[in-house]
Amino acid sequence: MPTQTDHPLTPREAFRCTGEQLDAIVQFAEERGLENQSLQFVVAEWSRSRSEPG
Repeated sequence: MPTQTDHPLTPREAFRCTGEQLDAIVQFAEERGLENQSLQFVVAEWSRSRSEPG
C-alpha cells in the first residue's frame, strides 16, 4: 500500500495551485527575502498580501 512518504506531493499538488500561482509565490518570496521560510509561511504571507486593500 503506497504512503505519502513513498510519493511525496509536489508544492503544486500540496497547495493545489497552478504553475502561474507557484511562480508568483516564488517571486514574492524572492522579492521579500523569504527564501529560507517554510513554503506554508510564504503562501500565507502571499495570500495575505493579495487580500490587503490597495
